[in-house]
Amino acid sequence: MNIRPVKAHKMNEDFDTLSTVIYTGEYDQENHLVNVYNSSQEQLTKILGSNQWILTSTGEVFFIEEDVPYFAH
Repeated sequence: MNIRPVKAHKMNEDFDTLSTVIYTGEYDQENHLVNVYNSSQEQLTKILGSNQWILTSTGEVFFIEEDVPYFAH
């Protein structure tokens, strides 16, 4: 498993007005994102067929941005 930061954008909010949240992404050997954790180490659940993940404890849905060029450096 590889651990890398991912950007999380809260759905139904204006991406330009809210600050970006950095979560922890866990990737398998083929570099597929398999788990996302928030800053409290709560695991988010992937919404199948999308880049959206839900935080079950609050019902908040996030768009997860992977492989951000900024993080490659």
